[in-house]
Amino acid sequence: MGKVAVVSVCSVFLVAMVVAVAVGVSRRNGGKGAGEAEPTGISTSTKAVKAICQPTDYRETCEKSLANANSTDPKELIKVGFQAAMDEIKAVVANSTTLKDLAKDPMARQALDQCKELMDYAIDDLKRSFTQLGEFDISKIGEYAMNLKIWLGGSLTYQQTCLDGFVNTTGEAGAKMREFLKTSQELTSNGLAMVDQFSEVLNKLNIPNMPHIDTTPNERRLLQADGSPVWVAQEQQAQIAQATANGPQQPNVVVALDGSAKYKSINEALKEVPKNNPTLFKVYIKAGIYKEQVNIAKHMTNVMFIGDGPTKTTITGSLNYVDGVGTYRTATVGKYSFCILIIFK
Repeated sequence: MGKVAVVSVCSVFLVAMVVAVAVGVSRRNGGKGAGEAEPTGISTSTKAVKAICQPTDYRETCEKSLANANSTDPKELIKVGFQAAMDEIKAVVANSTTLKDLAKDPMARQALDQCKELMDYAIDDLKRSFTQLGEFDISKIGEYAMNLKIWLGGSLTYQQTCLDGFVNTTGEAGAKMREFLKTSQELTSNGLAMVDQFSEVLNKLNIPNMPHIDTTPNERRLLQADGSPVWVAQEQQAQIAQATANGPQQPNVVVALDGSAKYKSINEALKEVPKNNPTLFKVYIKAGIYKEQVNIAKHMTNVMFIGDGPTKTTITGSLNYVDGVGTYRTATVGKYSFCILIIFK
């Protein structure tokens, strides 16, 4: 029954998109006379590609990436677009090695190394988007659409952060990297536009029992109505609520500067985080000023830091651009973490 519902929704969506494109083209051309009919022989898949690419900012890039898709299913077409973006970024990573010869100063070389890491993150977010579409569940359409927007937006940010690393560097490496990333940025942006249009059209169809999808454009909305972050899945929200309800009880590992716990260093304690951890890994950090740059690696997922309070547990770093460290590397704490009752400096 679920698969039938998905097929029906996708079919109705495609029809709505094609009609929207036809109306848009007709308006741009001022309408056609009786003897000016559209050329025949255009395949159904080609029409579907034009429909799905209609709302994108880089339509030519979109249509080119989907030219061989041979499908009329909008979900599959969007997945092909995601895959094309991933392939482009992988090509950038492969080419980045050759750019080292063009890096004329240490900061440019650091930017190149940084780009490799950022491209891995960008690919990961695109992979998650690809997988999410494959798990399409009409009852969770709102959550899925929000996830896709967050991940695609994240992928775009990683790519732009890569380019930002070349600001004020010498040599041609920065210009070349911008050239290499042009297509992948366009494809990722197109994917975001497709998801937005997908959500908007489905809302207008008023399909029974389908939840409303949030289509608020360009709004930096970090919290939901209940105060929880929009980027935290429902199961994680429940885990966080349970973990913080009665203070820092039953942590997975404890850190204390005074030596009263197993670790004095946060980075040392993080070595106990299981790879790709599916549940919250709670790190209780006792009162003190921890002078270290905490690095949460990509595989350290769902890490929660719990301190003794913002005036008691402090994590501070002192890296900056003047010392020859790129801005991306100056963050006191890395990604993939939740922090409660802690202050950062």
